[in-house]
Amino acid sequence: MNYSAVIFDLFGTLVDDFPSSVGEMHKELALALAVPYEQFIPLWSQTTEMRITGAFDTVEANIKYVCDIMNVHPRAEQITKAVEIRMKYVRQALQPRPAAIDTLTQLKTHTHKTGLLSNCSIEIPILWQETAFANLIDTPTFSCRAHFKKPDPRIYHLACERLGVTPDSCLYIADGENYELAAAANAGLHAVLIRTRSDEPNSGLHQEAREWQGVTIASLPEVLQLVKREGLD
Repeated sequence: MNYSAVIFDLFGTLVDDFPSSVGEMHKELALALAVPYEQFIPLWSQTTEMRITGAFDTVEANIKYVCDIMNVHPRAEQITKAVEIRMKYVRQALQPRPAAIDTLTQLKTHTHKTGLLSNCSIEIPILWQETAFANLIDTPTFSCRAHFKKPDPRIYHLACERLGVTPDSCLYIADGENYELAAAANAGLHAVLIRTRSDEPNSGLHQEAREWQGVTIASLPEVLQLVKREGLD
């Protein structure tokens, strides 16, 4: 069959995984809010699931939620500074991987629909129009806006519906976090693992990448070859 669409994961696929500098970001957030770093970080981390599934409509809301738990009340300018810090680091993390833009451009040139499916917090859709991807992805699907996340089959079906394609006509390209590839396949998409030489699968989160027996590529341009094939099965 001919594939009519390609849906990409974001982190670890179109961009690198969130950088190791996240620890520095946490320190800067705590400093801006004048709260103890040792108390702030675990509480912030505990809101990850809430962030990804859309519990917070703004970054401010997430910060205030954690501060309320700590029973601290930063001034408005401190909250603003913390938001700026968070957005700075997220913006830096949205730099395209090598060949990402060229691959997407070629897919569009050959009239393939392109989608995005990302487990992410509200910062990503806020910044999305600033990125080089905005004009090359037909319909991005963000978990924080959908209010459910991978590997929930509903989010794969939602991404396909937004593109106007059936799952069996769609490739899904991802780095295998939280068993997203198996979930995509179960939802009817054709799942492909991307694993570059620089990728080091994180323990736990990327267990699927180590176990994957399906189609694997080492670079984004290989997607262009896949869409020319009759099928992956």
